[in-house]
Amino acid sequence: MKSDDSTNISIVGLRKLSEEDIEFISKELYDLVRKFIGKRIQNRNIDTYDISIDIDNSQDDLRIEIDISLNLPPRLSLDEEKIINDTLEETFAEVDKLLKEKFSN
Repeated sequence: MKSDDSTNISIVGLRKLSEEDIEFISKELYDLVRKFIGKRIQNRNIDTYDISIDIDNSQDDLRIEIDISLNLPPRLSLDEEKIINDTLEETFAEVDKLLKEKFSN
């Protein structure tokens, strides 16, 4: 199952982000996605998964796009799309907090 989700995150007072800031945010996002997937299903029960993160800070707002491909064995009969959507929802909530705490003026 593959799911795409994009979110524009606009925070009043978000400072200009450096390349190092973008790298830090990207690593945090990756770690959060792994954590929240692992909370929903044990890694040994996942055949394969892939996480792709794209951060665009070239406009006035910050655009973060996360793509998760998840392949679970049929024997688990879990809803891959729900796992992905719940993971994305929780990840974006956490990254919103992170941006406000570390990157606001």
